[in-house]
Amino acid sequence: MNALQIASWRVAVAGRWTALIVGTLLFLLFLAFFFGEGPPHLSSLTSTERLQFLCIAALFLGLMIAWKWEGLGGLLTVAGFVFLVAIDASHFRMWALRVPAIVGAVHVASWSRLRLGAPAGLTPWRLPRSVAISLAAALAVFLLLCANEMFGQPPLMTPTLHPDSGLLGAWYGIPMHDSGNASISAEVIIHPDGSVTGTVGGATIIGGRITYGRSWFGRLLNMNSPYRITGQLSSVVRVSEQVWGDRFIAPFERRGQVLEGSLFLRNRPVRLLLTRRQDGS
Repeated sequence: MNALQIASWRVAVAGRWTALIVGTLLFLLFLAFFFGEGPPHLSSLTSTERLQFLCIAALFLGLMIAWKWEGLGGLLTVAGFVFLVAIDASHFRMWALRVPAIVGAVHVASWSRLRLGAPAGLTPWRLPRSVAISLAAALAVFLLLCANEMFGQPPLMTPTLHPDSGLLGAWYGIPMHDSGNASISAEVIIHPDGSVTGTVGGATIIGGRITYGRSWFGRLLNMNSPYRITGQLSSVVRVSEQVWGDRFIAPFERRGQVLEGSLFLRNRPVRLLLTRRQDGS
């Protein structure tokens, strides 16, 4: 009996069950995020955004279809990712999309080998239950840590931020709409106690705070921005028909004398680029 055929068969069986377990956990994570954040308002999305949403749905739905039709489900997941990258190449760098795409590729590879049948005379082999349980537990912990990065960081994982001299002071700029047109002005003042004051589009920031935007796990996987500012505004700020609100979240990173990130109003972003205001300017 060809040793290579036996090895490839067993690798394919292990790959199938690993992909099924990982895919199920990823799909559950997707559902938690989908219902936790709320489904998007399709009427307010552009044609490109609707297509992206359809591709993301295919990306995760394929992981469940693989339980019944492994090859089809894997192909659907991979196709969803390929179209996302074709729409915007930056999607290729997003681990939240790359991981399910890899799982889909494993499904396709396993299905391609297993459909040829087991080598003649091979004793049926299955993934040991202890291995499957250990793998599922490890993946569950991994996905819980990923979910933690999306929904907030507990004190044991993310310490309280005490802004250093690199963050303290006044920062100003003009957040830009995705069309590239200047939209609103903003100025934030970061204080030593972590509070933030200033204005956004003429509205005063109320109860502003600066915190870390990710834990050690997020830094390890390069997820999210290092910092974020949250707060309420004294009045509704309107950037466009889609971007408006009286509460904001501004994830960002510091690049020398510039704070670069996004300002989210009503869960819709505008590009944020703030420059340190020098004394006396």
